[in-house]
Amino acid sequence: MKVTYEDHMGSDIAVVNAARVSFGKRSELVCTDMKIGTYELSKADQSLIGFLARGCTSSDWSKLVYAIQTEGVYGEDLKHFRELLDHVKKIPSHWVPFANGGTIVMHFKVPIFVARQLQKHQAGFEPQSEVSRRYVTDAPEFYQPEFWREAADNVKQGSTDEAIYVSKIDPDFVNDTALRTYNELLEAGVCPEQARIVLPQSMYTEYVWKGNLYAWASLYNTRSDPHAQKEVREVAEQIRAIVEPLYPVSWKELTR
Repeated sequence: MKVTYEDHMGSDIAVVNAARVSFGKRSELVCTDMKIGTYELSKADQSLIGFLARGCTSSDWSKLVYAIQTEGVYGEDLKHFRELLDHVKKIPSHWVPFANGGTIVMHFKVPIFVARQLQKHQAGFEPQSEVSRRYVTDAPEFYQPEFWREAADNVKQGSTDEAIYVSKIDPDFVNDTALRTYNELLEAGVCPEQARIVLPQSMYTEYVWKGNLYAWASLYNTRSDPHAQKEVREVAEQIRAIVEPLYPVSWKELTR
């Protein structure tokens, strides 16, 4: 499974300026070393990105956290806490600057079952340009896990990290049988758009996918969660490795 950088537009300062335009203002990067020409966000702009991602000021957040940790939540504070919980469901409430400040295009090569999990994320993404076996008749590739994982007892989906041996099921045999059947159908003159129906979900697919910064962060937050499928978590980490260096401040705040 491989995720590859294709292109991107924007930066942390673009996120800042997408927010500051509401007040008719604009920020510039601050030079940190004239000799080597390095620049970074000002402290004020870093704080702004934190505010946009949290949906509230760091001071308000810290006060509520402190109250919960030291005294519990009572009276008027309880009302504020309930408001915060409702707010947390919706954060970042100021998501538009992240959408306008950054766009990333990536190339995915993943098995079909992973692709379909990822492609459930639609808000903030453009339609994928995906390889089509209506046109492509090259030999397909198949994903094979290192081992079968035991089903988890306490959830309807998911798995443990324990390996389980299934003597009667050989994934190599299953894939070889599917590939042989596929090739026999093509050789018999069956059209590729029908022959492909015998290919399994373990087959690799490839697609190019474009999304805004907020959408990629949202996908990562969901698919890097311990409850997400292991194979999908591995892809989520590859996404993080691509996006994080491009928007270090925004990514840190969006994925806290």
